[in-house]
Amino acid sequence: MESATNLFENSLVWLRQNYSQFRFFTERDVVWTVQTQIRKQIDDGRLPFHVFNDYPMLAGNRRSLSADLAVLDSQGTVVVAAEFKYEPSHRREGIDIPRGKFPVVFWGDDGVGKDVKRIFEFVAQGKARIAYAIFVDEGGAFCKRPAHPNCEWREWENGVHVHWSRVGLEAK
Repeated sequence: MESATNLFENSLVWLRQNYSQFRFFTERDVVWTVQTQIRKQIDDGRLPFHVFNDYPMLAGNRRSLSADLAVLDSQGTVVVAAEFKYEPSHRREGIDIPRGKFPVVFWGDDGVGKDVKRIFEFVAQGKARIAYAIFVDEGGAFCKRPAHPNCEWREWENGVHVHWSRVGLEAK
């Protein structure tokens, strides 16, 4: 049987292969696209998983402590949680992104760094078995910066770079 980790990572492979077919405007566009692809894999394989967006994970304010995506098994356990950030290409400014909008994403503890820390909390508190922090840097505006701890930069095509982190162990 397909694992939830494979579902998630296969959706990112698919996104990488098909990225040029999309024009994203916000983080939510990327999340929706990945969620739709995971849903398709679940439906096609008749797999015992569910995928949700904005899923509550930690106690406190709902919006600030939820995962952008969560894949749950048939018992309702969060097997995979994911946080996303998205920075459109700055070359789109004034074309389909308003002038003065950039940067969209913050790099430090109020942005990408916060997502990285949050996925460690999800796993450490037993709220998810595996968690990812994915930052799609469409035009490479951030890719020259050193990766956050326990993260790496992955280069896709056409100037798209992805800051990637995974924490946790696959369920046996």
